[in-house]
Amino acid sequence: MTYPSSSGAAASNKPPFSSPAVTSPIAIASGLVQHDLVSPTDQVVILGVIEDFGSASVGDVMVGLDGHADPAGAIQVLIAAGLITADLRAGLLDQHTMLTRATPIDPDDDPSPSAPGGIMPISGDLPDDVVALSVTSLQPSVLVSPGSARRALGRTGALRRPGVYILLSGAQVYVGMGSDVGRRVANGSQPIADVDAIITITDAHDGLSEADALVLERIIHTRVSAAREVALVNGTPDGAPVSSNRYEELNLLAAMACHALAREGHLFVNLSPRMVLAGPRAEVGRLAPLRAFDETPNGEVMELAFGKGHMALACRRADDDWLLLRGSDIRLDCVASANASVSFLRAAWHNAGILELAHDGGSYVLTCDMAFASASAAAHFVVGGKSKGRGGWQPIDTGLPAPAL
Repeated sequence: MTYPSSSGAAASNKPPFSSPAVTSPIAIASGLVQHDLVSPTDQVVILGVIEDFGSASVGDVMVGLDGHADPAGAIQVLIAAGLITADLRAGLLDQHTMLTRATPIDPDDDPSPSAPGGIMPISGDLPDDVVALSVTSLQPSVLVSPGSARRALGRTGALRRPGVYILLSGAQVYVGMGSDVGRRVANGSQPIADVDAIITITDAHDGLSEADALVLERIIHTRVSAAREVALVNGTPDGAPVSSNRYEELNLLAAMACHALAREGHLFVNLSPRMVLAGPRAEVGRLAPLRAFDETPNGEVMELAFGKGHMALACRRADDDWLLLRGSDIRLDCVASANASVSFLRAAWHNAGILELAHDGGSYVLTCDMAFASASAAAHFVVGGKSKGRGGWQPIDTGLPAPAL
């Protein structure tokens, strides 16, 4: 498609916006931009490419305008008309610049500008006793693609960011992450064959760091595992060091993404909407059955003293089966030697109510019996870093009056 008035965009030394779109008046009539560079079909194509993925790169839109004499100029016309917005974080528009839909602005409306994260601030003055609460800026973008589209995802602008992916193959599933999730899906060699469907979960505003994606990967993996609808072919990821507040935001993002997948019948279809949103309290196999307050667990009860008078109790049921008992003290902070899983579990269990702050504020207290695969893993979690492992646990005489567990 060509236009006689187009100045073209072939010259390598031309600036991105050298077209007449810079100075030509732009009007909108009957929902269509009136400009020589943008026909009704062009407008529908540009907006359609963006809507397909929630956002799209300039390069993706230009591919959609294949044959246009000045596709960059056409994009600028829609930006100037207020129909789309460009994320100019680097200060320049290029093929990687992300484009999103925007509501056309009526100059008479004088709307307040959007706050970071797409949250619209409250306009006008508030009374002195009214407080505007902050909310998370994370908003899930969930894409579902057939397995045959795998290679194309590496070229999708909306996926050139950190995120989580789910590969479905019959009754099997693989959950992974990537700092460039589209490219990771396209170029990866995950141990799952005959992929039927690919699900990607990112933040619509590209607000996830690589560490966030690692945490989100473990959250999604836990939710898929707990639903027991498909068999996971990969083990539990490590996650990443995370604060309780950030975990809460990422878990909320996961809840909204899982709710969308359940609503459309892709995953979590056997769970109630409430369970889909809430998610499991703990990872599969972690939470032990309820135990009476005066019931001593079966096995060898051990104790671990640390810090200033802090104590943890565990029951050794087998060398690879240790139960950290409720009432145990848990050090507040992790040290530098702590692995990512320790920090993740602290944040996750704090949000689930499994960890509560002690009355004196000097430690956390475990409210449920929790399972670990080894003595060192249990000790690592308790003290927030590397410890003496099995040697740090000392047997106690369970013939004496039972301790308050």
